[in-house]
Amino acid sequence: MTTEEKLAEALRIIADRAEDRDLLPGVLAGRRRRAQRRTRGALAAVCAAVLVWVVTAAWPVPRVDTAGPGPGRNAVERVWPQAVFTLPARSRPVAAISATEVLVRGERGTFEMYDAASRSSRTVAVFGQAPRLVAVDRERVAWLAGGQAWVASLRAGGGARKVGPVPGENVDRLALAGRDLVWSAPLDGVWRMRIDGGVPERVPGAKGLQLVEWPWATDEPLDVRANPARVVDLRTGATVKVRPAPGVEGLRCGPTWCTGTRGNRTVVQRSDGSRSEVRRGLRGYPYRDRFFTGSGEIYDARTRTTVTFEGTPLPSGGRQWSAGDGVVFWTQDGGVRVVNLAAVPQP
Repeated sequence: MTTEEKLAEALRIIADRAEDRDLLPGVLAGRRRRAQRRTRGALAAVCAAVLVWVVTAAWPVPRVDTAGPGPGRNAVERVWPQAVFTLPARSRPVAAISATEVLVRGERGTFEMYDAASRSSRTVAVFGQAPRLVAVDRERVAWLAGGQAWVASLRAGGGARKVGPVPGENVDRLALAGRDLVWSAPLDGVWRMRIDGGVPERVPGAKGLQLVEWPWATDEPLDVRANPARVVDLRTGATVKVRPAPGVEGLRCGPTWCTGTRGNRTVVQRSDGSRSEVRRGLRGYPYRDRFFTGSGEIYDARTRTTVTFEGTPLPSGGRQWSAGDGVVFWTQDGGVRVVNLAAVPQP
């Protein structure tokens, strides 16, 4: 394969990964020096586009379904009524915190905690620069902005506190793990740093892995058509081997559940290759190793429950919606309709 053909293939893979939230700005890092010099200009433009992608990963752009399922007996309001509520129009959901609490981004550069039970919100932190990536647990929110990591308590006052610099422009996943902030970038493994300050270090056993949802990480391939081989628990070292169902490509897996494609159809399967099901429009990693979203549907793989949601009607006849970490939302009747997946009971 010529250098030009290699470059074309690399750029195609990067473009595919950008669409699938699994891109790699430095995919040619291992190429020969001469090939790197020839391709540097083209990749610089791609990396600029990647930075735009990273922002949209933290603040998802609306998704459009041209033919959503519409209302019916499986409407989310009927099946999971406790998980659905309406926010004021100015709010933008970011992540599910608990069965009643959702972190939202306010219109004036704030993180706010909204409690659906009391229908009230309070300011958690003010940020001067728009966050690039955001992570939450039950007690804190952390984010990256301007190459720095910040953290704030969700429960107590005190505002935001700078943790320290997070090296690398290609960081694309972020999580909180107890007293550590952890992150990953394609091919660079999973790294951590104490939230009270410290020196970044690679998590033991995490070389070449990408975060899925702490503590799980995977050897995610560069090509979106290829399948991973394993999912690893970074706390214990336990490894789950991934076995694709026949003909399935592009798997993205949690420890138990994966999505992939077979031809032009989406497939949900167990990581061991069993219980393969064709599902419409579902993509990406599962939330809490359970929920998949796409095409106006949310699928609970553990209970085999499918619920539908409306989305915002468009003049074209399609419907528009967005998703964050455990939240699906759309504008409706002058507010923001929210599905909080943390409120769905355990089976």
